[in-house]
Amino acid sequence: MSHIQYVDELVKEYLLFRGFTQTLKAFENDLKTEKEKGFRVDKIVDQLMQYVYTYDLISLRELWGHLDMRMFSRLENHFTPAIRKLENAVLKMYLVNAAVNNKQDRIQEFFTRMAPELQGHSEWKEWFALPFVKNPEDNPTYSVHFSRQWQDTMLVSLHNFLATIFQCMPQPTLLSIDEDTNKLKRLQEENEALRQKLNEPIKVETITDVNPGPVPQYPPIMDDFYIIAQESPLMENPKTLRSLIKNIGGGSSPILSRKSATNVKKHTESDIASTKRTNTKGRLNSVAKTEAVAKRSMSCDSRLTSTRKRDSSIDTTVDRKTKEKIESTYILLSQEEYTEHKTSIIQCKSNASGSYVATGDADGIIKVWTPIPSPKTVTTFTSPITNTNKAVTALDWISKNERYFLHGDNNGLIQLHDTRDCKTLWEIQHEGLRIVTLLCNPTDSTFVCSVSDYTESKLLLYDIKSKKLERILPTEQNVVALCSAFNHNGQLLITGMSNGNILIHDLRRNEIIDNLSCHSSPVIDIELINDFTNICAQSEDGKLYQRSLNHSGKILWETKIKIEKNAFHGKLFTFDQSGNYMLLCTQTGGNIYKMPPGMQAKVLELGGHKGTLCCDWSSANQSGTCITGGAEGKARVSMLLSP
Repeated sequence: MSHIQYVDELVKEYLLFRGFTQTLKAFENDLKTEKEKGFRVDKIVDQLMQYVYTYDLISLRELWGHLDMRMFSRLENHFTPAIRKLENAVLKMYLVNAAVNNKQDRIQEFFTRMAPELQGHSEWKEWFALPFVKNPEDNPTYSVHFSRQWQDTMLVSLHNFLATIFQCMPQPTLLSIDEDTNKLKRLQEENEALRQKLNEPIKVETITDVNPGPVPQYPPIMDDFYIIAQESPLMENPKTLRSLIKNIGGGSSPILSRKSATNVKKHTESDIASTKRTNTKGRLNSVAKTEAVAKRSMSCDSRLTSTRKRDSSIDTTVDRKTKEKIESTYILLSQEEYTEHKTSIIQCKSNASGSYVATGDADGIIKVWTPIPSPKTVTTFTSPITNTNKAVTALDWISKNERYFLHGDNNGLIQLHDTRDCKTLWEIQHEGLRIVTLLCNPTDSTFVCSVSDYTESKLLLYDIKSKKLERILPTEQNVVALCSAFNHNGQLLITGMSNGNILIHDLRRNEIIDNLSCHSSPVIDIELINDFTNICAQSEDGKLYQRSLNHSGKILWETKIKIEKNAFHGKLFTFDQSGNYMLLCTQTGGNIYKMPPGMQAKVLELGGHKGTLCCDWSSANQSGTCITGGAEGKARVSMLLSP
């Protein structure tokens, strides 16, 4: 966007020509105070670093918040972790600069202001001890952030990320005038060159060498961020960008001891020199237009190469026996209670990013609220049915867009809600029936729901966009489908039945491919774990067991637990992302077990309830957030530190 300054001058010239002097003065005043710096990435990075070096935390947070609201918030949710890592890297550079210059008061001020925002993030856990550590540059936890190469890498990545964002932003028509003019000029020059080539006489040459040998391939000297900014639209390939910056500011960097400025300088110069020696035969000509970025990237690449070598050497020197003795587990950081419900909470579910939680109670009231930093209500949805039997019996967020969620109640009503506009978009009514379970497909815009009249049920597949019933899935006669789970691609549906069996549907062929006779008691909750190869199910008589899908339902383990007797309940157990830990509803609250569960495998008791009816476990932001809903109408939010 380097031509923005040129367009600004054109606007000034036009306003002066039209005699709009007051408008011209207002325009110039706005230019002086704009925070985007004319979309010049170097100016924005310099401004951020100036705030870092002058210990101006308030201005630093204001500028980053402005960029977040103005540009970052418009990106897809895939980019949120990458943006947060860059933000954390800038904040850590602020602390490093304060520590190097012995500004303990600035460090204390930082943690006083930022503690409410950072205390739930695992990567900041050890940084809260920074004010009490002598010589943090020699401490293995912080030493890498004091190294010059980490700081250079962070600045280059921040520069290239902002450049990529700016290039892919939609531009107004006025900004494309200069680009269109240059394009037209370039096409005219190409046409003239082709015209002259046509007028040249044809020369016949004898081919003397039909196999000149392979063309040498050279590694690129530009960094991947710049390649994305030059060649590919940002929004078309979000996964690439995530993989590029997922390690910026994180704790995965090798542990480096701090070196003197002289040694770092010599190391950097030697790296650059070696890089230049391997890129001499005409390769620098291909990036003549990007010389500045290429130079920065060359030094960055050489440093990263040496870092990887040191990383492997460190791994080989660590005592493996010592590693095996260290057992990691979840640590309880904090607990909050959400008390807006007046009756039993039957359903609770977090959206994909963990930013919102939806809870439904026995009165048909659904609350949408934020769990972090403290529970706060966003909006409320109330059932339009006026009778007393309107409990929320099913609830799930739509996988493709986390602002929408579906709920079903005891009167056969299904509604689609929009949390951003706080309104209900549509509803489907099943007269004389109740919604037993409802589950959104993880890959497309469909959902499965079980409707029942207490004696017989139907398993229905709906399209979310059109509300159209696509088909009725085959089930056993006189049996009710009580719970369901999709596999990773949404092609298989595993359903627990009231007769104790588990059905496996192939949705592509609309048929039952397996019927596992598991128990004599109804299966009331079910989930897939371990790369979707094992079924974990819970029956009404309190038996919890795991079966293998690869070995015809072979039982891997089985245990007996006490469960809360209630007419309605939601998810009674769930797992973390690894599938190694289970959150289980008990009569006194949620308990976390290391798999397989048992008295010896209990890790944490979350407590807080007189009968727990539902639970959910969100693993966003590298820390676990466990939500449990109780019969007394309270929801407990437990923040965990991941192992």
